[in-house]
Amino acid sequence: MAKTILCADDDRHFCQILSRALSQAGFRVETAHDGEAALAKTRELEPALVTLDVMLPRLDGFTVLEMLRQDESTRGTPVVLVSGCTFTSDYETRARRLAAAAIVKKPVPLDQLLALVSQHARADGTPRNSAAAADLGGHFEEIPFPALLHHLHGLRASGVLALENGKKKKQIQLRDGIPVAIRSNLVNETLGELLVASGKITPDVLHESLLRMKAGEGLLGQVLVAMHMLDEADLATALHRQAEEKLLEVFGWETGVSKFHTGTRIKSSANTLALKRSPASLIFEGVRSRTPIAAIERYLAERADCVVVPGESPFYQFQDVELSGAERTLLERLDGMTALGTLARVGQGVRRTLYGLLVLELVELREVSKEAPRRGDSLPPRASDVPAAPTSDDMEGARVELTALAERMRDLDAFGVLGVERSASDDEIRFAYANLAKRTHPDRYVVASAAARRMAEEVFGMVSAAYEAVGTYASRLQYLREETSRRKLKQEVDEGQRAVRAELEFQKGEAALRGRRPDLALAHFQAAVDAYPDEGEYHACLGWATHLAAPSHPSALKKAFAHLHKGRKLAPDRAKPYLYLGRLYLVDGRPEVAEKMFSKSVQLDPDCLEALRELRLLNMRKEKSKGLVRRLLRR
Repeated sequence: MAKTILCADDDRHFCQILSRALSQAGFRVETAHDGEAALAKTRELEPALVTLDVMLPRLDGFTVLEMLRQDESTRGTPVVLVSGCTFTSDYETRARRLAAAAIVKKPVPLDQLLALVSQHARADGTPRNSAAAADLGGHFEEIPFPALLHHLHGLRASGVLALENGKKKKQIQLRDGIPVAIRSNLVNETLGELLVASGKITPDVLHESLLRMKAGEGLLGQVLVAMHMLDEADLATALHRQAEEKLLEVFGWETGVSKFHTGTRIKSSANTLALKRSPASLIFEGVRSRTPIAAIERYLAERADCVVVPGESPFYQFQDVELSGAERTLLERLDGMTALGTLARVGQGVRRTLYGLLVLELVELREVSKEAPRRGDSLPPRASDVPAAPTSDDMEGARVELTALAERMRDLDAFGVLGVERSASDDEIRFAYANLAKRTHPDRYVVASAAARRMAEEVFGMVSAAYEAVGTYASRLQYLREETSRRKLKQEVDEGQRAVRAELEFQKGEAALRGRRPDLALAHFQAAVDAYPDEGEYHACLGWATHLAAPSHPSALKKAFAHLHKGRKLAPDRAKPYLYLGRLYLVDGRPEVAEKMFSKSVQLDPDCLEALRELRLLNMRKEKSKGLVRRLLRR
């Protein structure tokens, strides 16, 4: 018989997702949504392990754990504490004193959480691979689509989210919780139909372009560009709109079934979601513009007696979400005294905003009869002040800024990380923290490389930990007393250190390429690969620089191909490896293969104008060749 796991969290959607994941891994799962229920169920069920949210209503997680340790029957029950806040030294001390199996911070990667559970409470029989077995999902009535997408982002899940609503079927590819591609079976969501609906082309033009596409002249977008019905910028905009429309349309489904397949990929062609904004921003737009208002009203009515409080998690506080002036005012008014039912009686726009804020955990619900958990003096989120996520054009500057921050913070204490004096007041420290948290939040780097996103996670964690350590007068006193025994706030893990070194070398390599110094670029890209060998973009640039440094050497061409193929394998969703491969195939005299590589590059990033220009040049050469043949035949 499978062992029982108790998941105790006031977020019901999180419980449902975790329950399905653990069930697939071979466990029987029960849930509880407040401290009293968690205590009662633990005593009744005697589970093999409990995942316990620290900020539960009625009884907080630490109180529950303390009472469990006083009871003979539950004294030895393994408990994994889950916290929305950065761990303070007090948290860690209490967790050790109460013999917690582990304490993890939300958002916690799914594979990490499953590994912890499997380590401390294995299922009977031969354990299954928990990461591969975690196929999640359910009916939209149980887990609404916005909440599912939000939690998969928080769980850093990678795989395919399959969705069905009657005859409608869609697949969304996620990488580290970020939607990167989508496939749909709806005819009205094809590129041609959307262009006709928007008035960009006529039905006759669509018909002609489809005939040319069937004749093998290229993809529909390439054909329309060759027909001079669109230019490259129009095509990029249309592909962006098509992909996002496919995703946003799902928010309007009143019913549906979802299933998330971990570690898999969409097998056939799909539209790339070259997101220029955070998943949180996309979810918020979907809720505000598409989610059925009836579903929102049911959700709010069921929780009308709860009060609304600002979210506790630093990660969710500083998500990249654009709010209007009225929405920002609403968020700032929430002081833990306002009942949800009172707010829900206002206009439809406010109800949509409230639901979106709740889904994204920017705000949370607490029972009126019990005191809301103490959040310390942390700054309420002000989403309007969060810098917008950089576009592809701005990303280089953002990466340089992030790298500089990481370098500056290395080996500094909490005051140094925040850039404040030891005599700074609570308000000064709070202001410095908010400014740094907004600039380093991982949401701002959704279009960056994996190494840059990893670095953002590291730096944001350092900033959050520093604020937890010295954010209040009491915590500063404790921190200063312990300073002699704790010289560093947080040692960067080896992977984070390598990511910083690699990113510095990569930026130097790109600068050398722009300066037409391929030998110097080659040395810097090689150093980047040596420091962080799992980043495909680094291998791609190394391959291209290898060729440029020795363009007439066959051995260099072979080595360049090897690096580029490895870059494509490591980063199959990035456009740059395919762009450089296409150029290398042209050098090697294989224009047909080069055209496929350029097409793939455009599919992955519609803004890749270099690949679009290469395709146009190839088409021009084809047309010129056809004209020459016709003239020769006339002689």
